[in-house]
Amino acid sequence: MALELPLYLQAGVYPARLDRFLIDEVFRKTARVMRGLAVTQRAAGANFSVDISAGSAAIPGTSQADQGTYLVRSTALVNLAASATPAAVRTDSVVAHVKDPNAGGVAGDTWALEWVNGGTALPTDSLVLATIARAPGEAAILTATITDKRPLGQLFSQVGTGPPPAKGVSGDIYVQC
Repeated sequence: MALELPLYLQAGVYPARLDRFLIDEVFRKTARVMRGLAVTQRAAGANFSVDISAGSAAIPGTSQADQGTYLVRSTALVNLAASATPAAVRTDSVVAHVKDPNAGGVAGDTWALEWVNGGTALPTDSLVLATIARAPGEAAILTATITDKRPLGQLFSQVGTGPPPAKGVSGDIYVQC
């Protein structure tokens, strides 16, 4: 039996993977957006970019077994440029992408909001926030072309005597008094 050092001992040194394991257990290995990270038409006037609101998400690692889940947070609005106008109709994606070289991912030790062209494989350790319908000759990225794909999840509690409410995501924490 291999015993790992408990988290948060005063003089303990442990790998970040143990933090990700804790996050993994709390969020039940489920990708979800806690708040924000909404992809919308550029507020300063439609062009070939989108705005992504501040927010946070839990992104399970998929590069390796037992990688854990990453908690990411953006504290301000981000404007993300679109790729070039396509020659044919396609559906692009906007993703939150964790870059952890210690877990088999790409170099960077960070996370980023990225534009992924339709037909291109999504990166590992990523979460799709929105898809965007693209067409030749488009004038701008407009609200009508953006589809929200955020897996919204929230931790909630409710005082009651019946079974847990039907809303919520499987695995959510439910407190019943």
